[in-house]
Amino acid sequence: MTGRRPAGAAVAPAARLAVLLATQLGGPPAASGAPAAACELVALEHRSGREVLRVPLAAASEAPELRLGFVHSVLGTPVEDRYRWHRGAWLLVEERFEGQGYGLPHAAGPGERLERTPTGWRLQLARTVHPIVVRPLPAQRMRLALADGRTWLLGGLTTQAVELRAEGCRADGG
Repeated sequence: MTGRRPAGAAVAPAARLAVLLATQLGGPPAASGAPAAACELVALEHRSGREVLRVPLAAASEAPELRLGFVHSVLGTPVEDRYRWHRGAWLLVEERFEGQGYGLPHAAGPGERLERTPTGWRLQLARTVHPIVVRPLPAQRMRLALADGRTWLLGGLTTQAVELRAEGCRADGG
């Protein structure tokens, strides 16, 4: 499965909106059927492969990054994970959270650093998480944010598990 939609296939309303946003924010999208000319973030329903979002991800000189924010399912506190595209895969580089317990780190592992911040905790790490697949449960209000400020509520795009891909990006970054 390549994640590309077959020629002539219908474009979902969310995908049309993504193309409109990309046109307004980052120039025209790649021509239909042509390979992407720029580094793009592609969100797909994990099982069906249906594309729900495609947007420019980073300038050629930048390492693409994204943030996933959500409400912890047990504690009800905010959690934010920051990922960077590196060597052809997503790398989890930071996790910020309030409180402790139920799946949140309580100590730093080898090569990691856990520190207290004024609003909670920050874990700095370098863990490959590829592919990134998340399930946007309504109670968690999962948001996808890019470095330039663009943000999407993933549950507004689909109720299914979402795979986040970088397409057309250099293996070493942008």
